[in-house]
Amino acid sequence: MSTIDYYEILEVGRSATTDDIKRAYKRLAFEWHPDRNPGSRDCEERFKVLNEAYQVLSNPDKRARYDSFGHISSEGLFTEFDFEAGFGDIFGDLINEVFSGAARGKSRRGKDLRYSIDLTFDESLTGCGKTIQVPRRTECPECDGSGAAPGGDIPCQSCGGRGELQYSQGLFAIRRTCPTCGGSGRRIVKGCIECNSLGYAIIEHDITVKVPAGISDGARLRMRGEGDAGYIGSANGDLYIDVHVEEHPLFRREGDDLHCTVPISFVQAALGDEIEIPVPGGKSTITIPAGTQSGQTFRMKGKGVPRLEGRGAGDLYLDIHVEVPVKLNRTQRLLLEEFARASKEENVPMAKRFVSRLQELINK
Repeated sequence: MSTIDYYEILEVGRSATTDDIKRAYKRLAFEWHPDRNPGSRDCEERFKVLNEAYQVLSNPDKRARYDSFGHISSEGLFTEFDFEAGFGDIFGDLINEVFSGAARGKSRRGKDLRYSIDLTFDESLTGCGKTIQVPRRTECPECDGSGAAPGGDIPCQSCGGRGELQYSQGLFAIRRTCPTCGGSGRRIVKGCIECNSLGYAIIEHDITVKVPAGISDGARLRMRGEGDAGYIGSANGDLYIDVHVEEHPLFRREGDDLHCTVPISFVQAALGDEIEIPVPGGKSTITIPAGTQSGQTFRMKGKGVPRLEGRGAGDLYLDIHVEVPVKLNRTQRLLLEEFARASKEENVPMAKRFVSRLQELINK
């Protein structure tokens, strides 16, 4: 081992960038992996050295020490090489598919999954239960996730069933996950027919999502353990639910409060009236006092969105908009003209103040 050149092993020059090293390792590791060359001791040894070289050259600090001291001196600097950290970082979940489960580690959590649900505005206010169908990776019930038929696996000969290899280099011991069995300690000699030796199947599950009252558009719910199954006893992943809420034709949500624009006629505004207004889940009535102005807001306490913490609800704000008739018939025009002649300035205080201030500006 003292004559090994890590750069030569990865077939890169000493000026290679981290990305160059990563690409070279990915290509060579894929080519020399023992599962692609079953029974070849040379491939196993080659793969171990490739992983060792990558562990050093992909780490800036270790690479600098290696460049300074060389391989012999580096034996005292690198005490442990982690197969899963190096190879898993490059291939991620790809290794789980390509090598048919043989390179899986002792403990690997299942993947997280994402799903989207659509809610009506009313459902977001009251809360509801939604049943969704999620296809997810599930541990094969026939082989309990091992990928082997009953009696179809044996202790790994490379590691003696321990799941890891240990090497002594001087005063130091180097331990690595066994590349032959991927740390499971077992080797499949007869695969499970049910799952084609994968150890899992994709099964559609019915899952009931409890949507809390007051949830907002864009919120995300997390359901622990409802994602893909982990590898042989490892924890399942989680399921994340992205929530989309339909817009309401009348209400506009701002935090826990609701706003609604309520149009009234100028006669109702002047004389006052009792009108029907919408509230979440139904309708109600409010009294419009005489002299109500356009833009005035009425507040209905506790008629807004239920708070997620469970403490009450927001408020409903009714924004009044006074409508002026667009077209008048002859009778309406005559009556309004008569009203204008009978009106006094005290009936329009805001207009009076505006004219007064305008005159002050003109006379400056």
